[in-house]
Amino acid sequence: MSIAALHQVFDETRRLAIAGSNLAADDFRLKKLIPVLNKSGAKAPVFAKVAESVERLIKANPKESAAALLDLSSLVMAILYTQGELGGQGRIKPIKSIGIPLTKTQTPARLLKPVIDALTSGGSGRLETVREAYQQGVFQDPRLVNHAIAGLDDRYSEMADLMEKIVGDYGPSIVPLIEYAIAIKGKSGDGRRLRILHRLAPAKARPMVLDAFENGSKEMKLAAIACLGDDPADLELLMQQAGSKQRDVRVATYSRLALFDTPEVNELLVNGLHSNESWQVAAAIRETHSKARTKLVLDALKGVLAELQSWIGKSKLSAADKTKVDQLINQFDCGWACFTHRNDASLQKFAKLILDQWRDLLTLRGKNSTGTEILNSIVNWAIDQGKPSHVGLIASHHADAPEELLSLCLRAAIQSYTPEMVYEEFSPLYRQLAESKPTGKKTAKAKQEESKYQHLRETIESLGRDSLFGDWSWNDTEDGNQSGQKKSGVRLDPRWLKDFMQCGDVELLVHSVSAKDREALDYLADHLTQQVNKKSITFEDQLAAYKLSMCNYKKRCDTMITLIGGLSDERVKIKKRKGYHYFQHTHWIAKAIDLFTSDERKKVAKSLSNIDESLVDELLPHLQ
Repeated sequence: MSIAALHQVFDETRRLAIAGSNLAADDFRLKKLIPVLNKSGAKAPVFAKVAESVERLIKANPKESAAALLDLSSLVMAILYTQGELGGQGRIKPIKSIGIPLTKTQTPARLLKPVIDALTSGGSGRLETVREAYQQGVFQDPRLVNHAIAGLDDRYSEMADLMEKIVGDYGPSIVPLIEYAIAIKGKSGDGRRLRILHRLAPAKARPMVLDAFENGSKEMKLAAIACLGDDPADLELLMQQAGSKQRDVRVATYSRLALFDTPEVNELLVNGLHSNESWQVAAAIRETHSKARTKLVLDALKGVLAELQSWIGKSKLSAADKTKVDQLINQFDCGWACFTHRNDASLQKFAKLILDQWRDLLTLRGKNSTGTEILNSIVNWAIDQGKPSHVGLIASHHADAPEELLSLCLRAAIQSYTPEMVYEEFSPLYRQLAESKPTGKKTAKAKQEESKYQHLRETIESLGRDSLFGDWSWNDTEDGNQSGQKKSGVRLDPRWLKDFMQCGDVELLVHSVSAKDREALDYLADHLTQQVNKKSITFEDQLAAYKLSMCNYKKRCDTMITLIGGLSDERVKIKKRKGYHYFQHTHWIAKAIDLFTSDERKKVAKSLSNIDESLVDELLPHLQ
């Protein structure tokens, strides 16, 4: 009872310290504790001393009450600290430790706070903040573990999926923090916890997986299906769900069924290629390899090809026939998608069978699809996975290739021909298409030829070793400059440059010229001067100026000064117009100047005296 009285005195002194010591005068709560303390003081004098301090406090005037309250609270607190208990009741048990293998980090709070804010709040930009922190290893800090686990329930699915990967990377030691937080009737967050648990501790997760599969919510059932397939006993459960009324459940089941190489599973998956989920089934088949399944899919593709034979070469088809052709072409593309990253001998043989029917398949036309789509699937695969003979066969069809396949034929030719042969085979077609540009109203054939020309040009300009496509980034590299030339790409025959100059194709010339091609560089410089004189400067002209700078062209500085003068005159003219003023961006001009020597920059700076002020403001930082 005496210790309880001391606790009451402590509570009262704390109350008075907050309310004010002047309210302690004649306090009835303290008065009723004095007799109890005096009685205990007969056995322990310290309680009597507490009683005296209480009396002094309740009788003190307002000026002395603060000191009296401080003396009483200090005395009571000192006594209570000496009365603390050591130990505890019950049997001693070891505490479960969670040894998360985190590296010792000294992550400052200024880096942790944006990540915590991104995980605990809404708004845009959160995903990029968390992804960047993950790449930098910030989540190795133990202070983020609980926030990462809570992020599994994020309402933004992409964020939650990223957190599933992050939490899973903590390893098996994270299991105690998630295994007891999984609700069988839960939502997507619980499903992610279940998948993590299954990945890190399959034995512990197994009972939960089966329970979620039988009794869980839709989200938990989908997560449970993703965890099945490792045990032979799972086959029966998955086969039952293959016929589920819920599309999501069926799609999730296909990828797990693909883990089993049995006749009934293979038959079910191959038949699924003709269903509404055909592309999802193809993705499931693509994930796992099975010789028996490959044979069944190829047999199905041969059957589709046999059905299409009756429509090959026919120019007029009924509406029903066209719809049927569309269905069969879609089935073929879907079936072949099962083998995207495979190069089995049986696939090589089948690809050769299709390529041998090149001209026949080009005559096949449905309502929305054509035989070109079949060839496109095979050709794309053959360029990456096919034999050299297949690639050469594709290249040989460039003369009769439609626009969708022309660029692929050129890619195939670059793989199998020498640069000289590529030029000799494709340059006549390029010149023909470039010189026959239609004027006025375009016919259907003219539009087709123009599309063919664009496909050919795009392929040439992206494949060349000196293409600027390696410099398309609007950000500088770490050293502040872009690399001088593209590292990858193929060597083009020099005769291409003469064709580009003859056809006036400045854009292709820019993407193909190198420092040693002096004639082509002179052509670009003259072209820029002509464009300035004609007052028709384009974006490609800025690229040309940048390429001259990259190639260390001897007159690059004078050409740049001429181009800047032309851009200035253009801006002055635009500013005289009413309304909104739009100016060409000078990004590539600035990047070209960045490659100049200090003397060249000084020369350019001196030429800015009569240049439009807005243009000077944009270029001046690059001339320092």
